[in-house]
Amino acid sequence: MNPVWGTFNRVMKKLKYLILIPLAALATAIPSHAADMPQTERTRGLLKELLTKIDSADTYAARKEKSIDGVKSRLPGNSAAERYGLYFALAEEYSNYVVDSALVYIKKAVQVADDAGIDSLRFRAGINWVVYMAEAGLYTEALETLETIPREAMEGRSLVAYYNAWTLLYHNLYSGPYEPADFREKYRERYNTYRDSLLMVADPMSPSYLKNLEKKEARVGNIAEARRLNALRLSRIRDHRSPAYATCVYDRFAIAYLYEHNLTGEAMDDLLESAIIEVENSNKNIASLLRVEALLIQFNEVKAAKKVSDYYFSSLRSFGSRKRLIDGVEYTMKINDRSLQLLRHRYRQIQITLSLILVLMGILVFLLLGINSSRRKIARLRDNLQQSGRITKGYVGVVFQLYSSYIKRLDQFRTKVHANLKKGNVDQALELTMPSGDVTAEERKELFHNFDTAFMDIFPDYIQTVNSCLKPEARIVPKKTEILNTELRILALIKLGIEDSTEIAEMLHCSVKTVYNLRSGMKARLSIPEEEFKSIISAL
Repeated sequence: MNPVWGTFNRVMKKLKYLILIPLAALATAIPSHAADMPQTERTRGLLKELLTKIDSADTYAARKEKSIDGVKSRLPGNSAAERYGLYFALAEEYSNYVVDSALVYIKKAVQVADDAGIDSLRFRAGINWVVYMAEAGLYTEALETLETIPREAMEGRSLVAYYNAWTLLYHNLYSGPYEPADFREKYRERYNTYRDSLLMVADPMSPSYLKNLEKKEARVGNIAEARRLNALRLSRIRDHRSPAYATCVYDRFAIAYLYEHNLTGEAMDDLLESAIIEVENSNKNIASLLRVEALLIQFNEVKAAKKVSDYYFSSLRSFGSRKRLIDGVEYTMKINDRSLQLLRHRYRQIQITLSLILVLMGILVFLLLGINSSRRKIARLRDNLQQSGRITKGYVGVVFQLYSSYIKRLDQFRTKVHANLKKGNVDQALELTMPSGDVTAEERKELFHNFDTAFMDIFPDYIQTVNSCLKPEARIVPKKTEILNTELRILALIKLGIEDSTEIAEMLHCSVKTVYNLRSGMKARLSIPEEEFKSIISAL
């Protein structure tokens, strides 16, 4: 054996023990910042099932669309009563799927009942209108509408629904994080008042009565009674894959986690099971997923948390609730900050470890390990930056979607005011319904201009890059009066992660057929393979 090599081996054997001792001390000196997740034998399997269900979300959405199309195919119906029932059913189908569509169809039901002069049906649809607006975060409109429904005209189930609408409205108001403390306290008092009124008139065995009494008992600390009521609710639900069952199981989790402050493995199972059922039912307004996301981050399940977070944020965008979108964006940013803190903590641990290796093993060994460690850190930081970039693109898409929905609301508002004027209401409002120009067109023009300007500020080489991938004769040149044309906007939305043609058509206020034709025509104009074109656009 070479003497130099033999000497090196002897030195390394001595250094081995010197390295192991301080590293062992280092491992015990650095505390763990993430506790183990409470779990039972089912927990890991349920978490895996949830992530698998999220991967199959498009399948469940297609099933939901098929169910909705089945109801639509029966329109307009053979009578006003049948038409009312179909519009009402469509609104319920959309209520946890696309809230703006739910509002459109429940408004149609109100109009049918109004035209038929049937106050009971109009009030029933109006109460649901209030519930959907409250879920969408349109609290002022919800309150104004609810105040027009006479309490004295309500009885039986209608009265229960009436008090339930008031209860939901004030629950959403006092639970909002942006309201001043004194306002939240006032809203909480009103919530308690309307909840107690509901309990006085509801059937003691009805789901509404049991759910509200269960929450009341849990809040005052009567945990055993709250659990008894929850068990009674569960025993009365036959379909264990239904939204009602998912809600009840989530409430059982809430009793343990929010009121008893005791997160057990069984409670974690309840939460995951609730989320799984909600994903299966294509519910886009999923409270359970927000809890899953937060707890996975708390227990250092970062990879699973990011997958849940991405799906949850995508669902919020699709659902369309203004309030929940804002809350969801803020919470997603907090999750990202938490992930970054975790990465920094790990980075500090690596630095300390490398410093010890530097002292014990010498400059040469330190440099070799430092290079490898640096490569790993760079890769992690690059992945983190890429994820942050995707979220930023998602925020741009959210702003665009919100603005688009405001145009719809403006048009619906004008129609509503104009209809009232025809009935002889306030003359002053008539001027609002007959502007000198097309307000919707102007709003849409301003929307496109703002989006085009912001997008080109972020991606200044966008048009040049797109044209470099097209045949010379097929290159796109916007008019002098526009920044982007329809084709470029479609590609821009696809780059921002909005790939569904129906959603793109709604956002651009054009037909789905137009979007399909433009996307299909773009393929024929490419001078390079389609997959290469997608990679180039994504890498901008």
